[in-house]
Amino acid sequence: METKLFYLLVLGALIFVVLYFKDYLYWPKKIKVLKNPDKEYYYYFTPRKPVKWFDFTGLVNSFKMVSLSSDILSIIDKREMQTALGKDSGEELIENDCNRSEDEFWFDFIADTGDGFDATTTVFYHLTRDLYTYSFKNEFDRDAEAEVEIKLKKGSVLVVGGDLVYPVGSEINYRDRFKGPLRLVAPDKRETSGPTLIATPGNHDWYDGLSAFFRLMCQKSKIGNYRTVQNRSYFAYSLRKNVHLLGVDNQLLGDIDIPQMAFFKEYVEKISRKNTKNHIIMLIAEPYWYHYDIQDRHQRRQRMDSLEYIVWNLKKAVKDLEIDSVKSEIIFDVVLTGDIHHYSHYKLDEKTPGYNQEIKHYITSGGGGAFGHITDFLEDEIALPILQNSTTTPLKYELKGIYPSKKKSNIKTLWSLIFFIINYEFTFLLLAFSLIVTYIYCCSDSILKGLILFLIPALFLFIITKVTNTECSTKEKWISIMLRGGLFLSSFVLQLFIMWRFPMEAPYYFRDNYLPYIDVEVIKDFLKVPEGYNYFVFQWITSAILQSILFGCYIFLGYHLFKLYITEISSGKINTGNKNFLKFKITDTEIVIYVVKIKRSYPWMKLLKKKQARDIQKEMLGKDPKRFIRDHFKTDPDKNVKIIDKIIIPL
Repeated sequence: METKLFYLLVLGALIFVVLYFKDYLYWPKKIKVLKNPDKEYYYYFTPRKPVKWFDFTGLVNSFKMVSLSSDILSIIDKREMQTALGKDSGEELIENDCNRSEDEFWFDFIADTGDGFDATTTVFYHLTRDLYTYSFKNEFDRDAEAEVEIKLKKGSVLVVGGDLVYPVGSEINYRDRFKGPLRLVAPDKRETSGPTLIATPGNHDWYDGLSAFFRLMCQKSKIGNYRTVQNRSYFAYSLRKNVHLLGVDNQLLGDIDIPQMAFFKEYVEKISRKNTKNHIIMLIAEPYWYHYDIQDRHQRRQRMDSLEYIVWNLKKAVKDLEIDSVKSEIIFDVVLTGDIHHYSHYKLDEKTPGYNQEIKHYITSGGGGAFGHITDFLEDEIALPILQNSTTTPLKYELKGIYPSKKKSNIKTLWSLIFFIINYEFTFLLLAFSLIVTYIYCCSDSILKGLILFLIPALFLFIITKVTNTECSTKEKWISIMLRGGLFLSSFVLQLFIMWRFPMEAPYYFRDNYLPYIDVEVIKDFLKVPEGYNYFVFQWITSAILQSILFGCYIFLGYHLFKLYITEISSGKINTGNKNFLKFKITDTEIVIYVVKIKRSYPWMKLLKKKQARDIQKEMLGKDPKRFIRDHFKTDPDKNVKIIDKIIIPL
């Protein structure tokens, strides 16, 4: 029995090694897609699998790019350099309205796309259909009647709310993870007035200093059937006569530069001279209202202050026009963001005094293709300040809609308990480090023999310090320090026990020479392991696996006890399902927001192995979209894709 246990341990280590190298030896082939359906001109790209955030290469690359982007921002702010670029007129979206309707204007919103090919392409597919009929039953309204069918148009504009690609913005990543999927499902139809594509950058787009983002979005070119029109990383456009979309670039530190603030002031002054009332949909970098504490706002830097600064200054700019006898007002109806990869909607109570003058809706919709964030940590009610007058008077916002549900999210966190299996790349990394530790511990008689036991604990401390949020209150800071100290100490004690104490008390059958059919001594002789170290293989493998288990349990406990490590516990198990996007319909009397969920992504990579991309494109353009899904993916589209929320904002 003991021998079988040991062989099982060795087999497990070999499986981790094989899986790791299998992923790195896998190299997907290039795909060629039609530039347009009429001519045989092609674009080439390589479909990519989802980013694995606990892979060694991914961790190192992320650390490097985060540090580099911070250095770039501290020396040269690319946003300030944009003043040399041209200015938008503000009418570009209306002028390019492909729906050509005088009664309504449609636009689509996604964020956090450009990760795994299957998920990204699935979202793009549904967004780019000219018409699509969705079933709808409001899951958050128990009094709602049976499901109804609603036909939604393709937006005249596709708005991307940051993080167009992962893990970092680059020419190759934009080609393979963003442009490739979009060109596949929406090839150029050579229309004189096609849909428009605009975007604000996220932190992952900023990691190269916005260089690749500018080349993608600010050159007035075409990506598939979509035209890019913006000149800068921020924008302000009219959607209707009195409804406007403001896209703010306040990455990476949550601040807004002086030229950008001047740009928005100039825009609101211009529209205020035309209309007595203007409604604003504002797109920002992150959901600053998460974890916001109005009582603690002066004791720490909170990104909500950035939003307050923007709103207050724009309100003041309009107020100052009264000197010129211009009486107008701007109302921020919706603050919209991505960054967190789920859907949530916080709504102000309609009975609140001055309701019509306040921000009514805070919406997060980051389900464009990246791994899914849990929703279990969201509070049912939050208190936010009145942003337009810089007071601490709280406004109560109620959580009206989420996707996925808190119950499903809570279940997802349990995957962290088998973190070492799901993230086998991370376990392989620890196998490599554990081999170094075990070898040096056995072969050295110097001080290095003791110091090497700190290697893996120090590695854990470095990873946790680099990947988690550093902007926190004094209390949260001390909790974080204590948790990290506990991880470091636990990892060290585990290492000390396996290397020093275990050989003193271990049963004989765990010895290396107890293994039949395997001559471990030959390997140990080759490595020049001194005599007396009879548990070399067991110490090496067991240390790595137990340390990986410890790391997963640490994330699990950190979240469930203190609601820390939300991103880490969400990204530990990549979820290619539970995506979402928004469709806006704007008329002269109301803004209607449809929230669409996608339960499961379609296996596009498998389909491309069976059929040529050009054949798929031609069939896609000529076939009913639901029939195409049924024929190729054996999925019921009416059950997989639904409207889960409908938000109506009277104007």
